[in-house]
Parts: sequence; C-alpha cells; structure tokens
Amino acid sequence: MFGVLLLCGVLCSSAISPFKEHLKACHPDCTKFGNCNGETGQCDCPFGLTGPSCQERLFPACHVSKDPGTLPHYGTWYPKNCECIKQLHAWPGSCPEHLHYEGTGVSGASPCFYDLVLAHRFLCYRYQGRAPADQLSDSPALNASGVDWFHATGHTARHSPPQEAQLPPEQVPQEYKTPDGGQWRPLSECPDRCNNRGWCQIQGSNYQGRHYDAAERWCNCQGYFRGNSCEVADTQHCYRGCSGVGECVGGWCHCKPGYWGHGCTRTKAYSSSVGWRPNHAKIKVYVYDLPSNVVHRREFHDQWSLIDLMYNAELEFTELLLGDWGVRTENPWEAALFYVPTFTYWYTGNVGHPYFVIQHATKWLQENSPFFNLTGGRNHIFWATNDRGVCKLQMAPPEMQHSIKLVHFGQSPRRPYAARMKVGQTTDPTAHLALRGALPQPGTRFPEFPAEFTAMDILEESEICIRPEKDVVTPNYIMPTWVEPHNYNQVWNVTQLPDGTRQVTRKRGPDVPVRNLTLYFAGFTKPQMSYSQGVRQLIHKLFGPGGKYDPKGPNARPDYKVGGPGGGEAATYMQQSRFCLAPMGSGWGIRLVEAMISGCVPVIIQDHVYQAHWDVVPFPEFSIRVGRHDLHRLVELLDDVAPQELEELQAGIERYHRAFFWDAQWGGLAYNYTIQALKQRAHSMWSANYRRRRRAQQRRRLFSVGRRSRHGW
Repeated sequence: MFGVLLLCGVLCSSAISPFKEHLKACHPDCTKFGNCNGETGQCDCPFGLTGPSCQERLFPACHVSKDPGTLPHYGTWYPKNCECIKQLHAWPGSCPEHLHYEGTGVSGASPCFYDLVLAHRFLCYRYQGRAPADQLSDSPALNASGVDWFHATGHTARHSPPQEAQLPPEQVPQEYKTPDGGQWRPLSECPDRCNNRGWCQIQGSNYQGRHYDAAERWCNCQGYFRGNSCEVADTQHCYRGCSGVGECVGGWCHCKPGYWGHGCTRTKAYSSSVGWRPNHAKIKVYVYDLPSNVVHRREFHDQWSLIDLMYNAELEFTELLLGDWGVRTENPWEAALFYVPTFTYWYTGNVGHPYFVIQHATKWLQENSPFFNLTGGRNHIFWATNDRGVCKLQMAPPEMQHSIKLVHFGQSPRRPYAARMKVGQTTDPTAHLALRGALPQPGTRFPEFPAEFTAMDILEESEICIRPEKDVVTPNYIMPTWVEPHNYNQVWNVTQLPDGTRQVTRKRGPDVPVRNLTLYFAGFTKPQMSYSQGVRQLIHKLFGPGGKYDPKGPNARPDYKVGGPGGGEAATYMQQSRFCLAPMGSGWGIRLVEAMISGCVPVIIQDHVYQAHWDVVPFPEFSIRVGRHDLHRLVELLDDVAPQELEELQAGIERYHRAFFWDAQWGGLAYNYTIQALKQRAHSMWSANYRRRRRAQQRRRLFSVGRRSRHGW
C-alpha cells in the first residue's frame, strides 16, 4: 500500500523546505482563449479548441461560424455538415482504441463519446465547391442553392468511415421536425443568429417553456447559454462561478492570467526535493485538472445541459471541495488522496454505466500522473452517481478497480457472481467470468410472494457494486424544495449561532403536524423482480386489492398509506408518518434521504446493500432494518415498536439527518461526512487493514490444508 511507496529517500532538515513553488510558462498567446496551466506549462483549452494557444479548431465543420470563441456542436437534434461527422469520427478521442469491455453481455455504455458519431440515417449537408476546411454547420435553408443533402450513418464499425447516401433534389425534405415538437429553421432567421450559440426553430419547447406561435422564430440555445439570442453565458455551469477571476464560457472557466483549473481556483504549482511525502497527520486532497479533450462538461444532443438534480452530488461535492482549503491542497507532493473530476453523469445518464469514462480517465492518469502509478490508483477518487454506480467494474482491469469510487448504490452481495482470476492461474480464457459459488435457482425468493425471480434477476442482485473497505457510499442530491425553509421548517427549528454554525432541533408542541400515519410509501414499481429486489412489488401486493391488508378487506390498516408515485404530496405525508419505507429501485433509492429530512424513521429493506454514510453514522440509532424474508411481517414488526423506542429513533434523526443532504446554504453536511469517510479510507490504506485480513485468511486456509494432510482428514 502507499505507506511503503514513499519516494522520500533522505530526511530533510527543518531549515530546508521539501516543497518548492515552481510555475511553468505557456505559449505567450495562451490566455487569449485558454488558461495557462502553471503546473504543466501547457495551455488548457475549452473543448473544441486545441494547440499551444487554443486557436486551432478541433472540429472546424462542427462550428457554425469562423468567429473566435465559438464551440462545436455534436448532437443529433439538428442537421450538421457532413464534414462534421467525418471529423468527429477521425478524431482518436471520439472512440478511443484503448476502450474495451471485458464483462459479459452488453457494457451499458458506448465506447464512443459523441452523439453524432453514433447517428443512424442522420440528415446532413455539404456546401458545393467548398474545401473541407471551409465547411460549417451554420444551418442553411433546406431549399438553399449550392447545398447537397445526405443521409449519413456514423459509427458502422470502429475503423470504417461514416456512410453517406446523397438525396436527389426531389427527396430533400421540405421541413425538419425537432424532437420537442417544433421545426428547425435557418439560423439566419433568428435574432442575431443566436450569437452562434444555438439553433433557430419555430414552436417546440426548452427549459423556459413551450412556444406556440408558429410565426415566432426563437433560439434554442446550446448548452451553457441562455437569453433571447443566447447572449448570456450562464455562470451556473462553471464551478464557483469562476471565482470572480474568470468568464464562464461553454461550461468552462476562461481565467485571468495567473489563474487556472476548475473554477479558476489554481494559482500555485510545486516541485519536490524529497519526492512524494503525504502528511499523515492532516489528510490533504489534490484535485486534478484533466484536459477538456479527455473529459469535460458536455451538452446533451445540442440541448440545454442541466442534468436531473437527483444525480447532482458529484457537482455539489466538487464545488465544495474546490473551496475547502482546510482539506484541499494545490501541492500533489503532500496529498494523501487525489480527486479526479470526470463529469461522469454527462457520459452515462442515469441508466448508463461509467465503465468507459473511468477507463478513459485512468489511461490518461497512467500516462501523465506519477502519483497514480505509485499506488496503482488506490488513493484516487472517482464519482459514479448513476443508478447502479460501478456494478460492472468487478470484471474490469485491475487498474480501474483499485481506485476509490464515490457511489450512491452500495450493493455488496453475499454470493457475488464474478471472480476475476489472475493471468497464469488457468488456461481458460473465460475463467475471470466464473461464478464464485452456487447462486440461488430461479423461482420464488421470500415468503408470501410467489412471483418468479428469473436467472437475470438473481444475477443482477448478485453483482459486486462496491468494495466496502475502499469505496464510499454517499447520499444522493435532494431537490432543494425539501430543505428550503418553507418545507424544512415544518419539522425543524433552526437557530443561527453567533459563530455562524446552525443548531437544529425537532419541533414539538401543538403546532407540529401530528404523525397519525404509521407508515408511508409512494413509489413506482415494475414487473421485473430485479427492480427493488421485489420489495416494492410485495408491498403493493400486501396493501393493494386482494392483498393481506386490502384497504377494503377485514385486515385494512388505514394508518398505512401505500400507493404509486406521490408527487408533490410526498413531503406532507412523510411529515405525518412515524415510519417511511426506504426500498431501492433499479439501483439506489431516494426515500432514505427524504425520510430523514422529514423526521420520519426510515424502514430500510435492501438486502446486502450498504447505505449512504453507513460507516460514519450509527444507523441503528435512527432507522429500522428489515430483511426481505421478514417483509410479510412488516405490520407486526412496526406495531412492536414501543413509544419510547420511537422517541429514541426520532432523537437519532434529529442528530444525524443533516448528514443526508448536500445544500450547505441550508445546513447540509453530506460533504463533511463524505470527507470523513474518505479520510477513513486513507487510514485504512496506510494500515493495510483489509489486505492483512486477506493474508490472514490465506494463512488459515494453508494451515488447515496442512493439518488435514498431516492427520489424514
């Protein structure tokens, strides 16, 4: 482990600093369009620009203008120049050769990072008589002269070029409908050509609402811009608003000279006279600034690039870490942990998988970071906020598995089905896909629920999704309305103390909503048993028509409210309930966080799933855990909870509920507890605790084998 990998070969006297501040110079024109990285001496460029001064276009035909500062478009909502598809396909970073999937079945992600490369029968155009360098995606009219139109298919195979089929004039469409119900129009028809930062259309909708007037030409802005003509670069897409020393353009901070990095927060760079020597008394975290051509905050299909807020934890964590100089360091030589911002959700969406983006970033770190290679990445941190986190990484190459993953889904099954074997242990090329032990047979899985679990259901709930000794499970981001005063103060008293800290206590008295419901659950379900491990299905069956607690039957329990998605009423009902069910979904669920904020005791029914902050907060003090095999007895189990026991659980919620939401402005402490968990991982690596356990198990096995052979057992 990295406790024995230190590079310091000599002790340094107290009079000599082991670290020396050392800035490197960049191209003199770098700061016109890029940022001078004083650590590498290279010009950090926004995506789509390249070169020593960021004045070369990476995909010139994907831009709508030759004006300086424009960004490439690579989505599929609006027609592009056919040369744009060719240029994207030819760039090695679009579908990197080193990306490969070693698991079984589909990877859950694409080895190509840009929408247009994967397009099928996509409408594109090419200007007659123009050289490839002069082709632009500037949205001509469908009937414009001097323009040829094609149907193109992008990625037919990794090494084959895009396929084009030219349309005869009579087959060129007279209109182009957009997925939002509108129609694409030439950019020249919109105000100020949308400042070359958007698309012109009629009708349809965007984040501002729906446009009904067929005569109105309006700008559907490229991600990161807003305004009637996309004239405003929105600072919310840049970390820390670029710290007041930069301009946010395309989700990227263009910093004033002397500043660089995420949020323009870097000003210093260091070299070391002694090698890497992390501080073991005060754990520091170094934040990487990967080039934007490796990972960047991407747009979605030419569209506004805000994401579903539930998956926003990576952004919230990064935003807070960048400004936390009590934990963060600019000096990698003294860092114990290394954080790698990857904008993972932009590459995966909620149902995709971060396999390829982590592989891509890992490859760059292996080639550029001595600190990654010192430990094989064991002290490097990646996020994965998607539904099932990193469940498929159990069969990835070791260099992807070693790093610390921050996830919301902590499944760690008793019978994991994937066991990767070392090279040389066997000649069977598929051995690394073997089962570790006999898995349950398809069929019913727990009492009073005859629904069939298929082999695929069982395999999914047997996937290894974390290694709890090194990975960290964190809470998801909760919609701000849950923690803003108009809702939060219905349950909690908030007192601002003179030192700026908050004191939060549970409200009591006649004005507090009476918790007259025993249990509340409202949520979607699916017929596939892998969804929620069958828990949602059984709870709906128990409390639905014909079930044991049918609302119209003899065992009806009106104090149990169970139904479909609750919408805006969920917060109100949770504030009126003593217990709230917290099952999973296709992966992690949101009900644990919602219950804690609402002062409702979470009833967690997720077998073999580690919950957020499981290792830094005492779950038995504020929650109840029930296994699936006891789910049919849920009513009896909750009826057994005595008033004094309920009071103690609610007191635990009072102490720990702020650990489960991120908004620091409203008192959230999720960041603080996540940092605490990461520090524990650093201590675990220094002590090599789990590796010692592994060796001890090996010794016990060897001893047992030897003893059996000696005694003839």
